[in-house]
Amino acid sequence: MINVIKIIVADIKRLSVNVVAMVVIIGLTVIPCLYAWFNILSNWDPYGPDATKNLQVAVASSDQGIVIGNYELNVGEIIISNLKENTTIGWVFTDTAQEAISGVYSGKYYAALVIDEEFSADMISFLGGEIENPVITYYENDKKNAIAPKITGKVKTAIEREVDHAFVGTMAEVLLNASEYFATLDEQGNITGQGIEKLEQLDSDLNGLIAILDSYIALSDAADSITEAGQAVADSAGSITSLAGQMAENAQNTGATAQADIQKLKDEIDKKVGDINSKFSNVDASIATINNALNSISFGNIDTTQLQSEINSIQKAWKDEEGKGLYQMLVDAKDFIPGADAQQIYLATIAQIDEEVSNLTTDLNNLVSASAKTEVEFNEAKEKLTKDVATVLADTKTVRDDYLNKISPLEQTAINSASSTITELEKLLNYNAQSIDLVIDNLENYADLINQSKETLVKSRDEAVEMERQLANLIADIKGVSDNEAYQKFMTLVQSDPELLSDFISSPVDISDEYIYPVANNGSMTAPFYIVLSIWVGALIMSTILKTAVKDTSGMENVKNWQCFVGRFFTTFVIGQIQTIITVLGAFLFVGIQCQHYFLFWLACAWTSFVYSLLLYSFAYSFGNIGEALSVILMVIQVAGAGGTFPIEVLPKVFQVLYKFMPFNYSMNAVRECIGGFYENTYQRCMLTLIVYVVIAVFIGVVLYHPFKILNEKIEHSKEKSGILL
Repeated sequence: MINVIKIIVADIKRLSVNVVAMVVIIGLTVIPCLYAWFNILSNWDPYGPDATKNLQVAVASSDQGIVIGNYELNVGEIIISNLKENTTIGWVFTDTAQEAISGVYSGKYYAALVIDEEFSADMISFLGGEIENPVITYYENDKKNAIAPKITGKVKTAIEREVDHAFVGTMAEVLLNASEYFATLDEQGNITGQGIEKLEQLDSDLNGLIAILDSYIALSDAADSITEAGQAVADSAGSITSLAGQMAENAQNTGATAQADIQKLKDEIDKKVGDINSKFSNVDASIATINNALNSISFGNIDTTQLQSEINSIQKAWKDEEGKGLYQMLVDAKDFIPGADAQQIYLATIAQIDEEVSNLTTDLNNLVSASAKTEVEFNEAKEKLTKDVATVLADTKTVRDDYLNKISPLEQTAINSASSTITELEKLLNYNAQSIDLVIDNLENYADLINQSKETLVKSRDEAVEMERQLANLIADIKGVSDNEAYQKFMTLVQSDPELLSDFISSPVDISDEYIYPVANNGSMTAPFYIVLSIWVGALIMSTILKTAVKDTSGMENVKNWQCFVGRFFTTFVIGQIQTIITVLGAFLFVGIQCQHYFLFWLACAWTSFVYSLLLYSFAYSFGNIGEALSVILMVIQVAGAGGTFPIEVLPKVFQVLYKFMPFNYSMNAVRECIGGFYENTYQRCMLTLIVYVVIAVFIGVVLYHPFKILNEKIEHSKEKSGILL
């Protein structure tokens, strides 16, 4: 041990009297810390809005828009308007698509989004039965930067969100407008009050005409009375023709508008069926998430945050605080199911689901209580919650099938009935006008009328009777639409809570964020990697600059190899610790990284510095230049495959295999524990694992020194003969 102390004292004396050596040592202590600080600062928050807003992405809309009834829709303009309020990316709104694309080619913009000319039309193409997917073309310049495309790529997600919002909002508005039309009845409860009033007036006049024709036929044999009767009939027919013409014009205008609105509502019903199916799918997804969360918990290791969030999401979708939601909508739709027994079964299933959904919270509370008791009680509570979740899934599937296979077709029948009625009205008006004209033609010329046979008069009367019969049926059909039970149930469903329906369709799921071991910024997240890497770099520089061989052994007796190894390592160890404390203090005071355990953070870094310095020193001590090259190779492998920047799971298989043997792995995990928070004994396990590399270093420096000594001397001799290599 005396020889070790003499070597240390001799090294200190030589360094203290050599100014150049001291300058070099000072440089060795500063270079690694600068490397760590600047890299952490450059990665401080590259994905935050303050940074990404400087990345320019061009946006251009060529959308021509579309008119739906009286509603003008241009989704492209809606997207542009919403993006102007989005500060995540540096949006640049160009006048033309070509300007945006050219900017990407030239490198002016990192990316460009071009909205197609037929975007709005394609967005609602499903209304016509032929679906065309709307197109937004995304242009990206991958050559300009390696990371920027990954950052700007999230603009595609932002655009999809804006499109979904615009689409759902517009469809909901059209649906509510259509429902308002059909929900607004006149004083008699009819959906076309003015039209029915005029049709009833026409029916009354037709009955009068028929009575006149009957009288005219009876008097056809009395030539003296023909002229007088014919004049009376002509006057009445002329009055009816005028009234019928007025009614035709008004009713056809009303019919055309009603036909368009009925078609619009029919299209919205198709969309509504799909949306309700989607809501049930979201409930299924929440149930799947609950099952996954249940599989991941065990006795003594339970975190119910995600379970509570998903159960709250299901309960809110099923029934809110006012008792509304999918539950009330499904109950309102029960009368569409034919048969009292089928209705009772359907309602019983809904009531059963309501009870089961409520029981989920009770099951979860029982699970939490059981976790503080015995493992047997915990497993029973977990099994009960799992079983109830499976029951909810099965019962919601039954209700969904009932709705889609029984209720939805009857809703469509109500709308189709209204559409057929309006179509029949248009046909009848044309028929009525022709029939009345025919009757008038028969009455215009009294002289000719006298010469007509009785069969012709009967034919005219039959035309009027048939016209009156069809008109009466039409009036009954129109009145029957508003009295139809299916129509009334449909209106109850639509009007139950339009605001709740619209909000639920546009945002059926609430995402609750729970951050485990939160880290304030990306710089603090990358700090473990860059600090550990800087410690390795510092040790690498020392192993190449500082001499490892002890040549001056004057004043020492019986010098052993292990004494030289330990004595010369002291200088390397001290410099490494100085490097480490400067780096750590700068990370806290200058850079300002997050840290929950400052002392343990420094301790992990100091222990890492000792291990790395000893390992790389032993390489250089026993292997010479080969050891220095080996140090560089190990650094390159660890930079690429130690999981410092990318998750180890996404790296090639060879790095995943080497990962558990890399010292970076354990050093970074120990430092991460100090930054984000401790989990069980991870910190201690990582610190103890590094002892393995201490053993390896001592073995290399003490045991392998002599076997490689002759080889190192030959390499040194060859380098000197080259006249070039140091």
